[in-house]
Amino acid sequence: MATEEVPSDSIDLESLDLGAMRRHARKATFAPNWKTILATDGSLGVIVLVAGIVLANWVAWAGWILIALGVTYIGLVVRRFLQWRWIRKQAGLE
Repeated sequence: MATEEVPSDSIDLESLDLGAMRRHARKATFAPNWKTILATDGSLGVIVLVAGIVLANWVAWAGWILIALGVTYIGLVVRRFLQWRWIRKQAGLE
């Protein structure tokens, strides 16, 4: 079931009760393909994670640094997903 998206320009962020979360709202937050945007962003973290796992076979310390960076990046993308989902819900898009 497709939902009708509201253009991001027509959403008045001032009228929404977002509080401090308003600073996390971007045009991409209200895009129809917002999940795809975050999945693409998260894939970068997965690539770094896999590269770290491969590199850990040869240079353990460098591999573990990349693994830590990849996991951290994926965690930040998950956090952004939760923020954007909440903001979209407040805007009436969910």
